[in-house]
Amino acid sequence: MKLFNKFDAVRFPEEDLIFITNDGYLYYIYDLKYKSWKKHRNAGNDHITVSNYPDIAKEELMEAAGGTFPNKETDFMRLCSPAQLNIGNLLDLLKEDYPRYLSDREILNAVRSFLSESTILHKSFLALKPLFDKAIAHKYDKALVLCQIKKLCLSVIGRNIFKREIGIVDGHDSSSYFWIMPVRIIDYADTGDVNSVAEMRSVEISIEEEDVRQYLTPFLYKHFDGELKANKNRVESYWPDEDGNRKATYVRGFEWYLTYNYYSFGSMMKILRDINDTIDTLFSGRENAFTPKLRKISGAEPCESPDERYLRKEQLKAYRYNCGKSEAEDRTEVDLIIDFYRRFVYRIEYMMNIGREKGYDLISFMGP
Repeated sequence: MKLFNKFDAVRFPEEDLIFITNDGYLYYIYDLKYKSWKKHRNAGNDHITVSNYPDIAKEELMEAAGGTFPNKETDFMRLCSPAQLNIGNLLDLLKEDYPRYLSDREILNAVRSFLSESTILHKSFLALKPLFDKAIAHKYDKALVLCQIKKLCLSVIGRNIFKREIGIVDGHDSSSYFWIMPVRIIDYADTGDVNSVAEMRSVEISIEEEDVRQYLTPFLYKHFDGELKANKNRVESYWPDEDGNRKATYVRGFEWYLTYNYYSFGSMMKILRDINDTIDTLFSGRENAFTPKLRKISGAEPCESPDERYLRKEQLKAYRYNCGKSEAEDRTEVDLIIDFYRRFVYRIEYMMNIGREKGYDLISFMGP
């Protein structure tokens, strides 16, 4: 039986089931014996030839659907347990039930983030519904609802997923991230070969390469020791000389892509000392060799006030965008950098302590 859009309802008599399909793909199943609906576990992937199955009477489908005829896919979603639905399904239900709030992009993004970060998806969904029901009953404004969603998220998940921060990821992120971990050299013949290096992956962290570029490279470049044996022996390529002997070309300096950059624990201590000094100077408003660039990145660098009469419209707009931040906004950006540095220092200190106990003596930074 044709339903709506490309949805059909057919009977599967061998097992006393009703199939609901979309463009021939199985989505929802009703068990006539147990009178229960479920969303097909492999929905959208298992194709059937609808014409090969007997049709179903409208009255029979209405009875299975609780007395009403389904007119849209969300009608079938409501017949299933929320535990069987994915994030997209649950968002569709919330948008249909609470259009006043879910039409707001900020609230929608907050709800999506809440559900995405939830270990048990349907429990978070069920916790959101009374929040929105109360908001509608009391006509709460959107700002208050957004605040309540964030509080609910904190109580359900146990952490503040909306807190802005410069990320440090536990473990290995194989996308555009630097990989940082304790290592030790097994064979110094070619320290750029992964088979020559023992990696302590259990304490590895990953940091997005743009964050490394902005916040860590001044320290990494300053304290990179090109004379360290592990760094000197990183083979870039081999080539034969005139006599047929194999020669090697070596990587020199800090290499950005897919290459070990080694730091002794002594060099890492110097890096952490400079970072801690930078934290103090950023916090107090003083300057050191690293803070001018960081203040420029954060937008906290003071801007000169031009004579606006001599600026073109687009120049004036750019000036107001770049220099129109309040002192509180500038402070927030600086606080994000300070928070990142404190977490980074803690992770590296832990990394060195545990690495030293296990016989590792270097920290490697490898780019994506």
